[in-house]
Amino acid sequence: MIERIKVWVSQNRWSVSLIGAGLAFFLVSVTVSGCQVSDLISVDVPPDVKQAIDIEGDVTLTQIPDVWEDWQAYVEKNTNRLEAETDRGYELLGFVTSATNIAVSAAGEAAPAFPGGALLIGLLGGAAGLFMKKPGTDRAIAKEKEASYNAGMKKAEVMADQAKALAEMAGYQYAGDCEDCEDDCEYECEEEN
Repeated sequence: MIERIKVWVSQNRWSVSLIGAGLAFFLVSVTVSGCQVSDLISVDVPPDVKQAIDIEGDVTLTQIPDVWEDWQAYVEKNTNRLEAETDRGYELLGFVTSATNIAVSAAGEAAPAFPGGALLIGLLGGAAGLFMKKPGTDRAIAKEKEASYNAGMKKAEVMADQAKALAEMAGYQYAGDCEDCEDDCEYECEEEN
């Protein structure tokens, strides 16, 4: 029996080669299908974003949804923090301005009672002027705040577009793209109403 197989193999080398290549291709296909291909695709995340959300090394397509979520949380947290600090600064400025105005008016009434009072009123008025807002301060702060927010959102949009393009290249669909969704897609599709 073994002799017959040896003779058949020596007479049909082309068939044995095709069977061997087919078997090898099948084994490689089964191995690759068992892997998550999106782990093999690297995404170029801007260094500023990596630093901001504290990520080191390469980012794969599988990690992009988490990176995107962290980036949105980072932008929102820092925007809220900047807004709170700005509001606190304006409250403090209002308090200092109010206290200075009270002191100047109280000193204005008492100044004529002692020598050099008029000079003291001038000095206190000048000091009060240092704490008052300059024209356009609110507008400049609003512009800075808006520019910071817009820059963060632009970077986030670029990352989202890159992630979506890479996901589409890899054959994945996001939950918002449910028209052609199959049962085996990585992201769950919401049922359309």
